[in-house]
Amino acid sequence: MQSFDPDEETVSAEAPDGDGIQLDEDVVEIDAERALVLLDRITADLPGGGESREGQRQMVRTVAAAFSRRTTTIVEAGTGVGKSLAYLVPAAMSGQRVVVATATKNLQDQLASKDAPTVAAHARGVRVAVLKGRQNYLCRNRAQSVSGGVQLSFDDGTEVPQGVADQMRRILRWSNETVSGDRDELPFEVDHRAWRGLSVTPQECLGRAKCPQGHNCFAEAAKDRAAESSILIVNTHLYASHLASGSMLLPAHEFVVFDEAHEIVDIFASLLGTSLSATRLRALAAVARPLLGSEFAERCAELSAVADALATALTAQYERNQLTGLDEVCGRELGRANELVTIIIEGVRTHPTSSPDEEARKARTLGPAVHLGNDLDRVSKVRDGELLYLARREREVELEISLVDVGPRLANELWGTITAVLTSATIPDTLAKSLGLDATPIEHVESPFDYQTHSLLYVPEGFPDRNSPEAERAIIDELVELIGAAGGRTLALFTNRSVMNRVAEAVAPRLETEVLVQGTLSRQRIIEEFRDAASASLFAVTSFWQGIDVPGHSLSLVTIDRLPFAVPNDPLAVARRAKSDHPFYEVDLPRATMLLAQGVGRLIRNRTDRGVVAVLDTRLAQASYRSALFKKLPPMQRTRNKSQVHDFLRTLRDTPQNP
Repeated sequence: MQSFDPDEETVSAEAPDGDGIQLDEDVVEIDAERALVLLDRITADLPGGGESREGQRQMVRTVAAAFSRRTTTIVEAGTGVGKSLAYLVPAAMSGQRVVVATATKNLQDQLASKDAPTVAAHARGVRVAVLKGRQNYLCRNRAQSVSGGVQLSFDDGTEVPQGVADQMRRILRWSNETVSGDRDELPFEVDHRAWRGLSVTPQECLGRAKCPQGHNCFAEAAKDRAAESSILIVNTHLYASHLASGSMLLPAHEFVVFDEAHEIVDIFASLLGTSLSATRLRALAAVARPLLGSEFAERCAELSAVADALATALTAQYERNQLTGLDEVCGRELGRANELVTIIIEGVRTHPTSSPDEEARKARTLGPAVHLGNDLDRVSKVRDGELLYLARREREVELEISLVDVGPRLANELWGTITAVLTSATIPDTLAKSLGLDATPIEHVESPFDYQTHSLLYVPEGFPDRNSPEAERAIIDELVELIGAAGGRTLALFTNRSVMNRVAEAVAPRLETEVLVQGTLSRQRIIEEFRDAASASLFAVTSFWQGIDVPGHSLSLVTIDRLPFAVPNDPLAVARRAKSDHPFYEVDLPRATMLLAQGVGRLIRNRTDRGVVAVLDTRLAQASYRSALFKKLPPMQRTRNKSQVHDFLRTLRDTPQNP
């Protein structure tokens, strides 16, 4: 992703004198009224002339005050407030570098390609850049080492499958044209194996000084642009990695905005921990064997066998539902793996090289090996406040270490040095406490949308309990009726992939409109097809509960199959419940409330959107805690009357295009 300099890469609107921008390195004093003048200039230039939103103006004042007073602030800004401009305008006027961290790629791309350049075009001296993890950029050194070969091979010596090799050659041709080297700018959906063969992780990188292509490196160029930026856009995972590295990954800054802030507890809990899998052991054995030769062949084969034994032991423990800690067999295999990895690390470290290509292969082996060795050591010495647990990832069971409570770590290492603005359309009431910001109040900015007139929240009357054997059949029948009334144009959200697939398979033949199912296409491709189709429905699970934006006539019905409570035996939730005096109200309910609000929020994305949210779980209408759920939902008109819902949907269906 390229940087955005208003003098070089965007249409520039020269900022007049006296625009309120401070350039003093130590003092930040943002004049809120001048910030609003800048906001008005920006919105006036938007397509259609833009509009003045009182909530957005309120948030500009709040963020300007937070930066000026260096006071960490939490802002819950309802859908439609325009929160991106509301924090970017004060950021542009601060005269300081402000890092903006987002939890989803969609928002990151929107900020980088649209919102931030728009602000930069109206504010003198503002430079915008995007920084991603190193593995997101093509490695020129690796590309050079494989280009021109008749038969490509991986570091472990295996031949690259023909289809993957063809993609790698397409990427190599693209590398001669791209300015950024950013994977996301590829014009096709890339196989992860093809990209893996032409990129490096931070552990594999030779570093600018040692790499023959260090002067011409895409990742280093992105870091240089980041160092020159005043607004730097990253994802929250990279920011958490920055903190885990001892604040070594991002350029110095005193201000950060966490957008989609409801996600940061889990992201920091994970990134400040680690994960370990048998696949990583096999990968080390595979790449070390051809590098080290026959002298280490036996050790590498032994490590591969230990990896298989560990995978079997972890699966057995997982299937016994022993999800935390390690049984004796797993502990024994991990101990043996640690011994072998230590031996192989020393072998790689002392291995002589005779060419730059061999030196690069050595670095790509040694870095991940040392990282693996550190993780093996960490798994054997779990610290206070951390949880070691098993989780199934795709086809294998992995070991995870997460922080049970991130608050103390963030209080010690982040909040004392960084002024933050945390914002989202939905902020759990427990967020401040969870993050170690106990005394920080939550500011509320209401959505400008007319939910009462434009939307209905529907819970069916007489519906079976969600845990009843009849529930799935009832969901199928209800969806057929609702989607039929809506003429398709439905986002059907599920909490379980297997349930989603079974329901989609049963519903699709009974409808006249198309049904798209998550997993059959890439995420971006299936969203585009849903957005572009006149009457398609999209069935999806957790990742589509947020970050998907389909305004207009393509979406008039959102259905949710059940309230999104965590499964009872989720290890991290169990550990957090154990630390709480009121576990349901401090752990389970806030999480479910946040996810439900995010799912409901997929429906109304602009002032003219209209539609229905159908929650097929009667607990929303009947449970004693329902008021806590409603508190975070938009003020929609509520009904349990099926006829009213069908009539409303048919009216929308028969309207050719929402005005």
